[in-house]
Amino acid sequence: MWAGVDVGARRLHLIVIDRRCQIRRAEVVEAAEPEKMLALVDRVKGVAVDSPGAWSTSPHADDETVSHKFRLGRCSEIALGREYGIWVPWSTPPEPEPGTWMATGIALFDALRAAGHDPVEAYPYGGFRLLAGGRLPKKTTPEGRTTRAQLLRSAGVEVDGLEKSHDFLDAALVALVARQRSQGTARVATCGHDQSGIWLPAA
Repeated sequence: MWAGVDVGARRLHLIVIDRRCQIRRAEVVEAAEPEKMLALVDRVKGVAVDSPGAWSTSPHADDETVSHKFRLGRCSEIALGREYGIWVPWSTPPEPEPGTWMATGIALFDALRAAGHDPVEAYPYGGFRLLAGGRLPKKTTPEGRTTRAQLLRSAGVEVDGLEKSHDFLDAALVALVARQRSQGTARVATCGHDQSGIWLPAA
């Protein structure tokens, strides 16, 4: 089984899929209860998380070919924009920002690694963009959720009952990435200077 986690500042949405891409778990976990999340993913083969895995080390701080918005960010964010034309709306800062969704996600990465997992970062919007072959309606709209559910079904993931929650749909995309990564078919955006990578589904 493989797990995908959609991260919010206070809550984590978890999807676990099996080898047939059937959903085995759909859970909401409080961010303040990492031990519950660890128990839920104890036996999975891979985990992907919708969050940076660490604060930026600013490897492109002096790179004038990068816009100021991203210059302090990570290789993965810059590579995603350059290689796939998908620019994240945020850039991971070099200084920790307690209380933010990024802080929640990075703490989750730390807990998963300490428990023996090898979690990777995924970016649901970027993944859905690649599956769609173009732009998407906003995930907060009924059309956006319907589109994402259809894209997941086309990729083999059955998401009946989850169409009303964009958080669970994002987590399902992230779980698909975890599965494909273990199979060697997922793609990763990185230029390698800081070991960061944003993993994406196969086309």
